[in-house]
Amino acid sequence: MRNLQTPRILAANVNETRASTHTQPRRYRSKIDGLLVLALAGVPLVLFLTIAAGVFALPASLRLAMLAVMAGFFGLPLWSFLATHYTIDANTLTVRSGPFRWVIALAQIESVTATRDARSGPALSLDRLLVRYGGGRQMLISPQDKEAFLHDLERTRQQAGGGRPSP
Repeated sequence: MRNLQTPRILAANVNETRASTHTQPRRYRSKIDGLLVLALAGVPLVLFLTIAAGVFALPASLRLAMLAVMAGFFGLPLWSFLATHYTIDANTLTVRSGPFRWVIALAQIESVTATRDARSGPALSLDRLLVRYGGGRQMLISPQDKEAFLHDLERTRQQAGGGRPSP
């Protein structure tokens, strides 16, 4: 397992162009596992289609209201799938998944460890990173380019004066 507390966080084969100083925030899309998406989206889709068939038997006045409720209920997972990403700027790691957003100060990050933990989190893959921060809090994420993300995170922490977390 990789950890910010060890020098192994940075891969030797990371392209040197990634080491250049960035002034713009860098955005990393979530890696997507097809089977995970199928499991998480397939069940709501089948449920939606089953309920939708029954909705058309309702009176017209209720049909529109029920379809609006269903669109909201089933639209949230779709929004999350389409808009899950992680942004590193000069001082923060921002995690966004659909309408949800978490902002983590880089100085509060205690460790980042590779994991295949299946617990819920803003990660669309089981190839995940466990970010521990702020005295016991944690977040599961799954950047598509994990090596670049880790390299960028560590470099940005160094530039911000965060250095390496204390053991």
